[in-house]
Order: sequence, then structure tokens, then C-alpha cells
Amino acid sequence: MPPQPRSGKLRKLLIPLFFCGAIGAALYYGGSAFHSIGVAAFDTASQILAYALGFGEILFLAVFVQRLVQYVVLDGLVASALGTPTPRLLSQLWALIVFVVGAAAVAGIVFKQDLTVLWAASGIVGFVFGIALRDMILDIFTGLAINIDRPVKIGDSVLLHKAGEYQIEGKVLEISWRSTRIQDLYRNIVVIPNSKLAASVITNYSTPQNFLRAPMIITLDPEIAPDRAIRILEAAATEGGQGFVGPDAPAPVAWVKEITTHGVEYMLNFFPSLETRVRGRSAVLSQVLLHLARAGIRPAVARYQRLDGDLPVATRTAPEVGHIALMLAGTELFGGLDPDDLALLAEGGRMRAAAAGTVLAQAGESAVAALLVVEGLLGAGTGRAADGSVDLVGPGSLVGAEALFTGDGYPRTLRARTAVLVAELDLALVRRLLERKPTLAAVLSARLAGLLHRQLAAGSGRRLTLSEGELAADILASLRRSFADLKLP
Repeated sequence: MPPQPRSGKLRKLLIPLFFCGAIGAALYYGGSAFHSIGVAAFDTASQILAYALGFGEILFLAVFVQRLVQYVVLDGLVASALGTPTPRLLSQLWALIVFVVGAAAVAGIVFKQDLTVLWAASGIVGFVFGIALRDMILDIFTGLAINIDRPVKIGDSVLLHKAGEYQIEGKVLEISWRSTRIQDLYRNIVVIPNSKLAASVITNYSTPQNFLRAPMIITLDPEIAPDRAIRILEAAATEGGQGFVGPDAPAPVAWVKEITTHGVEYMLNFFPSLETRVRGRSAVLSQVLLHLARAGIRPAVARYQRLDGDLPVATRTAPEVGHIALMLAGTELFGGLDPDDLALLAEGGRMRAAAAGTVLAQAGESAVAALLVVEGLLGAGTGRAADGSVDLVGPGSLVGAEALFTGDGYPRTLRARTAVLVAELDLALVRRLLERKPTLAAVLSARLAGLLHRQLAAGSGRRLTLSEGELAADILASLRRSFADLKLP
């Protein structure tokens, strides 16, 4: 039952209380007048009026008592103790008890009936109706048991399953006196008799925490090293699962499940809520394909079909040099360079593997290398205490190049969000590139200046007072100072 504002509750309490007091006053002050009129013609009318006043008095008193207990006890004390809205079943049962007692009071007090006979007659009628409505009564008492035992509550995400029957997954919307309403994953409302609910095996995804395990099996070539495959899969699940997992959900985890004739099966688990499981699983699988492609890996079904494409098929424990060169070609800074230049950078880059949580660069520290993310995820955040949760930097991203070229400190702290593999490109490698082609100094300076200005336009927080051309000139001057012996143009 949805909560009502206090003013509405007070108004609903005062209305029956007012009528109860008015009718009581009429009975008290006018009761003797009805009998003192002495006119026979008014005897019947006065009796009917007395019955009506008595009936109204008890009715409004019953309404007042029912609403008083509903608002004060059920919506107040009980709801606070349960931490959820009061189940509708309790409100309905309380209302039934109050009005049954009120009906008995009308029969006994107003109409002067013997309640013993009335209860006996109602017992016989109840026995007959009990046999006829056996299933409905079972649902009612099952609903009571559910509210007392509380295997599920309103708002829980559940799975109902029973041998040989259709499984139902969804969120509990209401538990009434006869049935429970569940909104399934397709936003349909499924009405389940309480007896059927009690006979089902219930998996409560909301207890003790609101997430569930969403398993996926990925089959890869057996020549791919397991630690490399696990690093890629966990990073893909972490990036793809953003927005689908809660803050208390565990981090995605992958492991070797089985070795088959088709390849090695990896079990990949992430932990979304029930409502986001389908969309979250799709997003994670999409990121798995993307991360595998960036790593030069294809699913095991293609292990004997070397396809012509942008990415070579990588095997064994580390990506090939040609694959690193293609990743560098995809960056904004080095894209468009000659293949020989890209191969020089790829061969000279130092591969570094780091476990999750490792700080690879601290904000403000002097830059010693630019980092190309090859596999895994980095977290980039401002400040020395950045926990890597601000921005995710995925495979194919180059970070820290602006600090390396200008001699400034790293603008953000870079921490491994998952197990990560990076290629470090230091100044010695830049020297080898510029020794080979000094004209690249001006090209790279202009590209880096444009990149910094676009970051500013995107709201990176940088404050650049120079124009793009002036900034490019400053970067080129910094390179000339760093490599004074190369006589850069």
C-alpha cells in the first residue's frame, strides 16, 4: 500500500470520528424524544431511525478504529520494524477482522440478536464455503505464512522454479490475501496464487545483497596463455559492466573451466542486478569481443582460419610486435606514421605487466614514459589519492604522452583497475625515432597540441591560455632542449 501524506491520513481519521461523535450525540440527546412523542404513527419511523443511528455509530467507529491501527501501527510501527511498506495482506486482514466484529456488534446491540445462534449459523455456512473455496482459503493462510516467515518481501528480485514448470523471474510488487504479483523481466505482471508460491523453490536475488551471478563461457585458442586470457576477460567485464552492477557487487572474475577439443573454455562471471542482467550480459560480451580484437585474439572457432584483416592473430604469452605497431597506429599521436617508424616504437617499447591496484604513474610526478594500454584497464583520476574509479582507460589508449614530451608531471594518477599489460615508451625510444626522422618532431608537436586543446574543449579541466599553434611551438621547443644534439628543425 503506497504511503499517504500525513494531512490525508489525519483527514481520513477525523471524518469517521466526526460522524461517530455526531451520531452518538443524536442518540444521547434525542433518544428519549423519540419515545415521548406518543404518536403511534411515528413508532415505526423512530425505530428505523434508531436502527440507522446505531448502525451508523458502529460503522463509523469501526472505520475510525481500522484507520487508526492502519496508520499508527501498521504504516508506522510495523513498517519501520520491517524496513519496507506494510504488506497489503496485513492491512486487508486487519480490515476484515474489524468489520466482522462491527457486523456482530450491529447484530447484537442494534438488532438485539442472540450472537450464539448467529455464530453457530455462520459456522455452518463457513464450513460449506470452506469446502467450496478450499484453494482460496489455502492461498490466504499461505499468504499469512509468507508474511510471517518472509522468504520474500515487496521489492525483492526472485526466481521461482519447480520441477516440470515454467520458471518465473522478476520483482515482487505485491503480496495480497490470495496472490502475489511479480513483474517479470519483460515487464509483464505475473499473478501467482500464494499456495503455488509456497510450493515453489525460491531463489531470492535480493538477499543478502542485491546482485546475482551472471556466468558466461568464452572459448579461446589453447595457445593463448591462461593468465593473459584471464586478464583480458576480466578487464572486458569490468568495462562492459559499468552501469549494470551496484557498488557492493564483487569484481568480475574469470578462470579456466575446461579443456575441450575446440579450445580452452573460460568461465567469466560478473554480478549485475536482476533487472540489468540481460542488458549487462550483452554489454560485457560486446566488450569481450572488442578487447579480444584489440589484443589480436579471435575465438577458438577461427583458430585454423587465419583471416586477412587489420589485426594479426596473436598467440602464446604476449602480443606480437606487429600487433603493438597496429595499436600505435590507432592512436591520435602516432597514427599515420610509416610502418617502419611504428615498428621501431613497437619493438623498443618495454612491456610491463601489473596486478590490479598497482599505481603506474602518480599525479604530479615527472613523466618517464608514455603508456600504451595493451591489455586490461587503467583507472585515471586527479589527485594523488585517485583510486582509479574516475575514468577507465582501455586497450589501445595512449596516456602520459603530453607529460613526456613537455617535461611536465603526469596530470592524473594511473592505477591498474584490473590486471594490465602496458607498453612503456620512454624518452630514449623517442630519441631513436627522432634520430631516424628529425622532421617528426614538428609533426608530433602539432598533433599533441591539437590533442590537448580538444581535451580542454571536452571538459578535461585543463586551463590552456595559449593557442594551438603557440602550444605546438612550446612543445617543439621542449623537444629541442631535451634532444639538443639532434639539431631538430
